Amino acid sequence: MNSRERVISALTHKKVDRPAVQYAYFGPGYFEHGEKLNDLYEKYPGDFCGFVRQPIPVVPPESFDADGRYHVVGKDDWGATYEYRVYGMMGHAMNFPIKSTQDMAAYNFPPLPDYGNGDVQKGMREHFANVKKEYFAMAGAGGAYLERMSAIRGFEEFLMDLYEDSGEINDFLDRLTDYYLKGITAQIKAGAEGFSFGDDYGTQNGLIMSKEMFRHAIKPRLKKLTDPIKQAGLHIHFHSCGQVLELFSDFRDIGVDSVWLQMPVYDMCELRDACKEYGFCSALHPDRAVTMTRGTPNDVKELVEKINETFKPKDGGSWFYIEADTGFPFENIRALVETVYSI
Repeated sequence: MNSRERVISALTHKKVDRPAVQYAYFGPGYFEHGEKLNDLYEKYPGDFCGFVRQPIPVVPPESFDADGRYHVVGKDDWGATYEYRVYGMMGHAMNFPIKSTQDMAAYNFPPLPDYGNGDVQKGMREHFANVKKEYFAMAGAGGAYLERMSAIRGFEEFLMDLYEDSGEINDFLDRLTDYYLKGITAQIKAGAEGFSFGDDYGTQNGLIMSKEMFRHAIKPRLKKLTDPIKQAGLHIHFHSCGQVLELFSDFRDIGVDSVWLQMPVYDMCELRDACKEYGFCSALHPDRAVTMTRGTPNDVKELVEKINETFKPKDGGSWFYIEADTGFPFENIRALVETVYSI
């Protein structure tokens, strides 16, 4: 099997020759381990995109405070300000550009590409056509409401906005939905085969908001985004950290086909059974907070073997997601990759 065949088989619950592997080539791992990480990933290439040796990050001296601690404050295209205390990790949002619901009507979203431009359309078509020669063409969908609003409005403030259910917040969320929809529609026309969504709806123990609030404020807008994808017969992948088992039926309603979840907050067998019940494929992401950070290579090997025994990715319906985070000993990363490829 080549990578494209392997991924499509995994996504359609068909047997594979070995578990498909999805890498996230993020900066923290390269910052800590340098070319060793490039060498490892090159030896064991992933199946969701071609491997290109990544540059090793160099952090400038001005990124550290007087005590030698990493400290950077920056603003993104949405006008959200973040304070970063660990290199390569998500910062803490602050100084929110939307101070009240009265600010929402005047807020301007970042400019989108000119999807009506012939050169832009041609470039997108060529991109997806090239990807499909060897890989499955999964596109980004946006679709984040809680994460996006937490950054530009504030977490508590946004939850209160949802509770108050004012015309201002509903108009804003409708406008945000239409903004996301433009990119999705353009990528469908350009030849994408699937779309990846992501928004964190759970804490370690349960939902951030009630199911009723999710179904009233978020689900209908997500469905507006997913309907054209399903009408085109394409795949929908959904990521959410936290315990979101209560939303599985809602995910199925909006057409989700596969999920990437925070595995340690679930009972592994319960998660497997729930995915089977709802027909979801699953990206298998071994525990990063404890095993990958503080465990031994043997602990990592045993965890991967347990995941493999539970989900049986060779039977289709799941694959391994690998991401090297801050604080992972290189020996643990190597044990993770080598064990996955030995299955």
